[in-house]
Amino acid sequence: MKKLPVLLLCCLAVTVHGQFVLNGDAFELGDGCFQLTEEITNQAGSVWYDSLINLEDNFEVNFEIYLGDLDASGADGIAFVLQPVSTGLGSTGGGLGYEDIEPSLAIEFDTWQNADNSDPSYDHMAIMQDGVLSHSAPTALTPVTQILSGSINAEDGAYHQVRITWNPATQEVQCFVDCDLRISYTGDIVSDIFGGDPFVYMGFTAATGGSFNDQIVCLDYITAVDELADVLLCPGDSVQLTVPEGFASYNWSPATGVSDPTIFNPWFTPTVTTTYTVTLTDECGNTITDDVTITIGSPELVDLGDDLELCEGSTFTYNITIAGGSYLWNNGSTLPIFTISEPGTYSVAVQVGTCVDADTVNVNYNPVPLVNFGPDTVVCGLDETLILDATNPGATYLWQDGSTAPIFEVNDDGLYFVTATLGICSDQDSIAVNYSSFPSVNLGPDILLCPDETATIIAGDPVFVYTWIDGSTGNTLTVSTPGTYYVDVNSNGCVTRAFIDVIPDPCICEIIVPDAFTPNNDGVNDIFKQLDCSLMNQYNMKIFNRWGQMVFETSDINQGWDGKFGDRECEVRAYVYVIEYDIEERGSGISKGSLLLIR
Repeated sequence: MKKLPVLLLCCLAVTVHGQFVLNGDAFELGDGCFQLTEEITNQAGSVWYDSLINLEDNFEVNFEIYLGDLDASGADGIAFVLQPVSTGLGSTGGGLGYEDIEPSLAIEFDTWQNADNSDPSYDHMAIMQDGVLSHSAPTALTPVTQILSGSINAEDGAYHQVRITWNPATQEVQCFVDCDLRISYTGDIVSDIFGGDPFVYMGFTAATGGSFNDQIVCLDYITAVDELADVLLCPGDSVQLTVPEGFASYNWSPATGVSDPTIFNPWFTPTVTTTYTVTLTDECGNTITDDVTITIGSPELVDLGDDLELCEGSTFTYNITIAGGSYLWNNGSTLPIFTISEPGTYSVAVQVGTCVDADTVNVNYNPVPLVNFGPDTVVCGLDETLILDATNPGATYLWQDGSTAPIFEVNDDGLYFVTATLGICSDQDSIAVNYSSFPSVNLGPDILLCPDETATIIAGDPVFVYTWIDGSTGNTLTVSTPGTYYVDVNSNGCVTRAFIDVIPDPCICEIIVPDAFTPNNDGVNDIFKQLDCSLMNQYNMKIFNRWGQMVFETSDINQGWDGKFGDRECEVRAYVYVIEYDIEERGSGISKGSLLLIR
């Protein structure tokens, strides 16, 4: 929709007001007046114009200040401040609400003598920089002077007119109080104070401390705020334009089509497009001028644009908001915002005053291709091929490598994506592919398990993710019953399952002995004894030398011969053992044989 270059108003009163932000103890009194502090200790308040002003342009601020009616005990004053930081507050009391706001330029109207700031005894004003209040600091841009010409007291219970001007061509700031030029400063404030940024907030701050006063500012005219906007008027209609009241005189020129060219809010009924100039003259004889163009015509209030071709599932929203407008859509809606979600013909009529305009648009929905590769994936097997299928009948395709087929074969790691286009509609999808091999796993041979014993199955190093038949996740599994067991081994999403059988074993033991031993106290093979069988009802072992002399005997299955006869070490040679036994589930018997003692 095209944007209209001017404000559309018919038969309406037009007053331009800026928006202001209040902080702290400040509150609005009405008629452009704001009370920044009351007669209360330790208050602070501020009011800021909420939009940045441009110091590359001339500006003029006309206002009135009321500094209270308490003289000797009154404090602390009001400051006019320019700063780019925020619409907030600085320090209270002697800080006047602007102390420590940096960078800043302030014109202070100070009603209290603070010796630390080198203040004079009279109510004074000065132009200050960067929220520093000391008049002996380098940031004091001007000397102090009396607020009122010919009077040391500005806390006189009266409102005083103030006019502040800035001229970027001459780089001069001037401040007039009750028509007298009280203070001025010439300097490149944009570069020297604001670092080359010409956009700043404009506002007023005030504060009280142990002493106090009512402190009020009333805004009369601000060029950056109160300038008139151009108007588009329908034939035969009229519009009321308003500039701030309270000036000594007003003059609208030309007077043709103006109800009263000498008031602040006349009605205008021009028959042709006309540019009017208003001149506002204050009590001091200063003038402010502003231009406004009232265009007469039958405007195009609404343009829905070309017919729409949309994609299924999408919406389109019109916003045809016009100041003072009323609306009627073909479905009965009277809102300026209208959302289309299905095909059809849509129309709207817009009325502003006596001006009426209408427009119609046809909406057609087109099918949308669908591409869905699912989540990112791991391909198991380095030789495998992953097929990505984006097929939509009648569509065209563009893959990440520039290929245009509907199907793409993946053989390597990477990010793969495609755009499928069908007419004006398209869909996209992508998938990250990672190739991985199946992990190798070997649980070993089947296990023979004796009654009342356990066995541990080892699947491998703990570098993979293991899931056993019982849900446990370690790399080992301890079993106590026969059966078939398996484990799933996961490496990057690729899973190998391995099985092992645990076979029951009655475990009837046998008499097993070594054929030699070395009793040299090295901790290895120092004792000769039966090695295997523990399930015995009866046991006796005897050792004989070559002359048939018995050198050792025991009936303790856990005791063995240490190679000594009494306290004497036996010679290195062959010996004979005789073991008598009675084994559970097997019966009794004798085992004989020779052994070799080695040192």
